Amino acid sequence: MFIELGGYLFDDPVIDPGELEELSGVYVVLDAGNYDVVLDVGSSKNVKERIESHDRRDQWKEHTKWFAFAVHWCFPCEMRKIEEELRLELKPLCGKR
Repeated sequence: MFIELGGYLFDDPVIDPGELEELSGVYVVLDAGNYDVVLDVGSSKNVKERIESHDRRDQWKEHTKWFAFAVHWCFPCEMRKIEEELRLELKPLCGKR
């Protein structure tokens, strides 16, 4: 299953980052109780590792106790462009750049 965010298809959000792959992609951190609340947008060559050790987790906790992670898997050369587009459109609450 998929979820559409900012014109891109993402895997259905998961609660447990251990379910994610160690692949490159763009991730969106959502409020697990309300997917309309976008907490953060980022990208990594290893999405699972990045989310498991994310430095803004405390910022996310200021908005909700439960997170969900949706990922658009892509090549590293595409990540930055997609991340920037999504930050502009989704206006995440955390991780201002």
